[in-house]
Amino acid sequence: MAESSSVQSLDRAFDLLELLCKSRNGMSIGALSAETGLHKSTVHRLLSSMCTRGYVQRDTATSIYRAGMRLCELSGFIMDNLDVVERARLPMERLSRETEETVHLVMQEERDIVYIHKVESDRGAIRMFSRIGMRRPLYCTGVGKAILATWPDSEVHALWQESDVRPWTAHTIVSEDAFFHELERVRRLGYALDDEENELGVRCIAAAIPDYRGRASYAVSVSAPISRMSDERIGLLRGPLLAACDEIASVLGGSMTRM
Repeated sequence: MAESSSVQSLDRAFDLLELLCKSRNGMSIGALSAETGLHKSTVHRLLSSMCTRGYVQRDTATSIYRAGMRLCELSGFIMDNLDVVERARLPMERLSRETEETVHLVMQEERDIVYIHKVESDRGAIRMFSRIGMRRPLYCTGVGKAILATWPDSEVHALWQESDVRPWTAHTIVSEDAFFHELERVRRLGYALDDEENELGVRCIAAAIPDYRGRASYAVSVSAPISRMSDERIGLLRGPLLAACDEIASVLGGSMTRM
């Protein structure tokens, strides 16, 4: 019984912490209580413990709680310990210098991609809204499509059925038939495109980083304002992008089969 109670408390603490992480302006005990259905005394007790360890901060003037910087500190350790980030760093930096565009590295986590490294271009007239740790659905991103193109159709179909498919922009593919047609194109060309499907005004070319089985959980993209990403430019970016992905895959033990 005591163990069950401890696990329940841990679940409740994580619920509170996740809410605070997503809140731009912080939340009061009352708001957290209303959102979670927990009694205010329970919320206060859990927040007090997390404040003591630095995971949560309390504004003494307003009694508003926010996620603490301890989380940022730990996320830095997590990123440092992701071997793929370290192995991808130099190829990504070279790719960004060669293309003069922003380069992203993502990993697949359940039905989403998570941005885990980014090399910002000095050239860009706009800054991408992407940030490390940000999540987006696999189906509406070039990197997500590049990853899914390495999966069996049966697994892609199951993921599509489980996803909350909706249009992020007017260009997002929301038809399963159209999406599978797009994946066939990705498999044929060896790279995927994001034609303003995730962010208006931005076009991306992406390629997967397959493991030794040919299946990918990671991908790299080159992103730029649509004014700089004509079809002709996409054709010029394809070679450097695939070369960078091949280099990363080779040091991670993956095998490349693209022409």
